[in-house]
Amino acid sequence: MMKYVCFLAVVAFLMAGTVSAANKPTYIEEVSALGSVAGQGLACHAKKYHKFELLARAIVVSKAKSDKMQEDGLRAFNEAKAGTFMDIESENFSDCDEIVYAFNRQKIFDAVLYRNGKIKMPDGTLIVPRKAYDVSTLYKRDPEAFSKADASYKKAVEDALKNSANQKKIKLRDANYADFANQFE
Repeated sequence: MMKYVCFLAVVAFLMAGTVSAANKPTYIEEVSALGSVAGQGLACHAKKYHKFELLARAIVVSKAKSDKMQEDGLRAFNEAKAGTFMDIESENFSDCDEIVYAFNRQKIFDAVLYRNGKIKMPDGTLIVPRKAYDVSTLYKRDPEAFSKADASYKKAVEDALKNSANQKKIKLRDANYADFANQFE
């Protein structure tokens, strides 16, 4: 549970703008942290998940210095989101009450997103994208997002179980007891 709240704290720290230049995370680290928090909101059905997803994607796109960087950032964001979602799902959503409480109170929700991609952060800094874009194309609210993610996770687990069942079984033997191996079968 603490690791999930730590992710929220990291994103709150990033949004506050209090990171010194020497300790400033890289673009990929920052968008991975945003993805991890998005995964928490998705897994725990946070009420503000869709708003967070839009703001996080806008940050990913607006902070990218090139198309390649943006592509890498979106990949890192989605991988972190999926990984965190799977972690929470595998733990049977045991800490979701605390996660949702912290998730819905993040400073990122005080950010202002403009139509052309500019973002005014809660600390007053302005993020200007390298080229203007229509923010309405970033994310379409999907009322089925939670159930689709859950179904995708269950299918991935099912596929993994099938693949592991089809693998060739190897007999493991301890080299120190090779002479006695027949006694353990």
